[in-house]
Amino acid sequence: MLISALCDYYTVLSENHKLKEAGYADCDISYFILLTSDGRLAGFRDNRIERTIKDKKGKEKIILVPQAVSLPERPRSTTISANFVEVRPGYIFGLEYQTDKSTGREYLSTETEGRTDKQKERLKLQHQSFCEEVLRDFGSMSSPLAKAYVQFARKWNPEAETENQVLLGIKSDLNKVKFAFCLEGHPELLLQDDEEVKEKWRELSRKTDEEPEKKAYICQCSVTGEKLPVAEVHDSMVSGSGVGIRNAGINPSLVNFKPESFLSYNHRQGENACISAKAMKQYTRALNFLLKSPSNHCYMDGQTMIYWSVDGNPANDFFMGCIFEEQSEQYEEGELESALSQLMKDALNGTATSYKFKDIEQRITTGSEYYIVGLAPNASRIQVKFICRQKFGKLLHNIARFQSEMQIQEAGKPVAFWRVKKELVSPASTHPEDDDTPFDSVLQAIFNGTDYPSWCLKRMVTRVRKDSDKENNKFIRLNRVRAGFIKACLIRHTKEEISMSYDSGSRNPAYVSGAIFAILQMIQEEASSPVKTTEKETDKYAKTEEGAEGRPAKLNRTIKDAYFSMAVSNPAAVMPRLIKLSNFHLKKLRRDHPEYVKRYESALADAMEKLDGAFPRTLDLYDQGRFILGYYQRYNAFFKKKEK
Repeated sequence: MLISALCDYYTVLSENHKLKEAGYADCDISYFILLTSDGRLAGFRDNRIERTIKDKKGKEKIILVPQAVSLPERPRSTTISANFVEVRPGYIFGLEYQTDKSTGREYLSTETEGRTDKQKERLKLQHQSFCEEVLRDFGSMSSPLAKAYVQFARKWNPEAETENQVLLGIKSDLNKVKFAFCLEGHPELLLQDDEEVKEKWRELSRKTDEEPEKKAYICQCSVTGEKLPVAEVHDSMVSGSGVGIRNAGINPSLVNFKPESFLSYNHRQGENACISAKAMKQYTRALNFLLKSPSNHCYMDGQTMIYWSVDGNPANDFFMGCIFEEQSEQYEEGELESALSQLMKDALNGTATSYKFKDIEQRITTGSEYYIVGLAPNASRIQVKFICRQKFGKLLHNIARFQSEMQIQEAGKPVAFWRVKKELVSPASTHPEDDDTPFDSVLQAIFNGTDYPSWCLKRMVTRVRKDSDKENNKFIRLNRVRAGFIKACLIRHTKEEISMSYDSGSRNPAYVSGAIFAILQMIQEEASSPVKTTEKETDKYAKTEEGAEGRPAKLNRTIKDAYFSMAVSNPAAVMPRLIKLSNFHLKKLRRDHPEYVKRYESALADAMEKLDGAFPRTLDLYDQGRFILGYYQRYNAFFKKKEK
């Protein structure tokens, strides 16, 4: 299904001229090698750009990122073999940057440091292979750049360049980055873009493609249905930081047969998959396009998410990218959020056809098929975590339904998927990205509009009961996302209607018990705080992102800190004691702020009347969720802005 869909997408990309010429691929180039007309090394030109990223602790740092350059595609090989246009420093220069550990002296060596005698000779053999490749394929060319390239290969002697200051100037980059060639003063024309070089590469590519077809195993392709030569080895996927499959190692592939144990009926490697070389090239090129396109992939929950519209509509992909994106500096504050909120409303009632962003009308094709795929690294092979295929309009409706169910207060902001994942993980975790929560099953439930996995409600209730608000205004224990997700789980599992704000008409014992706990906590806080709750302050608290939890408290420890976890599971064991305690708080409140006593006594009496005088003894998982929801909504209702 996935490979077939990628092959179809390849056709769409080709028709829209979004793919590079066959035989070419992007390569991250850090430096341009500047050559004189007679082939001498004149210097380097830095091809990297600054980018701000966040480390695991959330701190920003600036890194230099190489820019992608289109180069002749490199064949996969573990042996020493130079490329048609070489980019690897070991092959080009035959030198390695090293430092003397005792003196700190920097120098260049023709031998690889700390290896066996055979490995120490590797640099020499690599450079020799490079020179042979250049002289064989470029020796007859007449363009100035090609001639300079040939002269460089002839004149460069690694043993005579161990003190070369130009190479020493880039230090350890010499050992790990990639290079491209150009003439000094003409960085706009790279070697691979020279017309004579391009024509030579096309000629070599044709010969290379014809050679294996004569020997290849012929069978019916499982993707196209045609009888074609089978791809024995499948091309690798892009992997790296910020692009491709994250943490996937070197040369990961979607279809891979390495051990001899996969030999079956004398079929070697890819012959067991029955995927033709033609289909292999199509799906790998389409997949690599998605992995490189910022509008078609993102990272979440330790996996790489790719998504695309079957008809190639960029508006569909742009919108999905906005939903997945954790944050984006290119959008003005509130602009994207407003556009998404409006589209979610339209999607929920089935009227979403377009939306405006930056005064540009984006046309959405709701009838087109849409794919969302989760990929994760698994040794040298790519693991497919899930595949979601939906009509784009249906997908929008399901995401809008998720957003609607998550809303726990009026005018609430859209909830990002990553935020739900974050709240399912303990805040005390030192490496939350390594948490084993199978969040991909939650994503599938959102995209397909199905029930959430059974563990979701239990995990979120557990987090609310176990976590504590150790830092001011961090809302670790209970916030709008946690309360909203509990509400969403209850709606899908029990099929009951749950209001966005506090339901004063509910007589559910668990829900009412939670509301009573909120009232008792408010009485305690009001009695212990000298701060007068004015209407102006009430409005301010209602506007905080997390709701009324933003109210400043003078208490070091409230009944929520001491009794909430027990009350969630067994209200009858805790609530009578707290009601007795509230009598002391009301007495103090009657003395200091008598104007508030009637409000709280009335609220408490009204809630107690709905319980028929008895608290439930043991709450099951669903009722624990209702208790938490009743508490959160009733507590926030105290700070809701008064309607005029």
